[in-house]
Amino acid sequence: MRTVRFAIDCRYIRERPSGIGAYVQALIDRMPQRAPNDELVLWAHPAAPQPLHEAANVTETVVRARANNLPWLFFPRRLAPFEGIDLLHAPSNVLPRNIPCRSVVTVHDLMWLDTPQLCEQSGFKRMFKTPFYQAGLRNALEHANRIIAISQATADAIARVAPQALPRVRVIRHGIESRFRPPANAAATRARCEQLGATGPYLLVVGQNAPYKNQRAIVEAFAAADRPRELGLVFVQRLNAGSDIRRAVDEHDIDDCVTWLSSVTDDDVIALMQSALALVQFSRAEGFGMPALEAMACGTVVIASDIPPLKEVLGPAGVTVPLSVRALAEAIGRVSRDAAWREDLQALGLERAKTFDWNLNADAHLEVYREALNA
Repeated sequence: MRTVRFAIDCRYIRERPSGIGAYVQALIDRMPQRAPNDELVLWAHPAAPQPLHEAANVTETVVRARANNLPWLFFPRRLAPFEGIDLLHAPSNVLPRNIPCRSVVTVHDLMWLDTPQLCEQSGFKRMFKTPFYQAGLRNALEHANRIIAISQATADAIARVAPQALPRVRVIRHGIESRFRPPANAAATRARCEQLGATGPYLLVVGQNAPYKNQRAIVEAFAAADRPRELGLVFVQRLNAGSDIRRAVDEHDIDDCVTWLSSVTDDDVIALMQSALALVQFSRAEGFGMPALEAMACGTVVIASDIPPLKEVLGPAGVTVPLSVRALAEAIGRVSRDAAWREDLQALGLERAKTFDWNLNADAHLEVYREALNA
C-alpha cells in the first residue's frame, strides 16, 4: 500500500496562544501514532516552537507566508510545498484557490459571512478583512472535499448559507486536555492567583475583546448585579487601555473591583479558572466555546449567553441566559450567593466535560481525511 502524505497547516501554532493553534496542536500531538503507515507533513510558522513533533512519520516544513492573507488565498502553490501532497487540511476556515490535491477544511463559524461587524471593531481593518475571509470561506464551502464543523451549531449555519455543502460536512467537536481539571491543592492554587492579582472571590473572563465577545455587557451586568461587595471581576486578555470595556468600568465606577491580567502563562490561566467563582462567556456569536468547556473541566461554574454553540457545549451543566444585561446581572447575583446551586453545577460540569475527548477527535479527523481522499 502506498504511503499517503497528509499536509496539515500548523501556522496558527505560534509563540502566542490562540484557539485555532490549540486545536491544531491537540491534533498533531495524537495523529502520528494513529496513522503510523502514513506521513504527516506539518507546515510550521517560523515563530513556532521546533520541532512540533518528533515521530518518525512526521516531516516539518517552515512556511514563511502568513496563514491567512491575500497571496495565500490566490497563489498557494507559490508559497507552500505541495509536491507529493495527497491531501491538505486547512484548519482555519479558509481554503486557498486552485490547490493541486484533495482538501479538508475546518470551519469554526461563519461570522465573517453573517455578521462581519462582530469580528473586527476597527472599520478600517474590517473593510479589508471581510472580502478576504468571505472569499476564503465561500471557496471552502464550494470546493473542499470534506468540511469539518466544530459544532452542530456551525453545521446548521452552513446549512442556512450553503445547503449544497451539507453532504460534505462532518461535525467533530473539540476535546479537552487533561491539564484542565480541579486543582490538586486548592490552597496553593488560590495563593498563586493572589500573586497574579486575583484576590478574593472573582468572576473570570477569558479572551480577546472582539465585538462578538460582548464584554462590555459583562461589565454592565456586573455593575448592576446584586452581588457580594467583595466579589471581583478578572479579565485575562491583551487589553487596550482605551477600549470600550475599560470605559464601561470607569462609567460604572467599579475600577476597584476589576483586575486586568495581560501577561499570564497557560498554567496561570488554568489556575485562574480553577479558583474562579464562575467563568462568564456572554458572546453574541461563537463557533464552539473553549473557555466554557475548559472551565467546566476545572470544576468551575459557567455563566453564558444562550446562543446555540454555548448551549451545545454546556448542556444542562451551565447557566445560560438571553443576551440581556438584566438577565446576566440576575444570573451573576444568584451564582454569587447560592453556594448549593454552584456545587450542583460544578458536579454536572465535571461529568459533562468528560464527553469531550481529543483522542476521539483525532480518530474522527483521520476518518474524514480518508473520506476526502476517496471522494
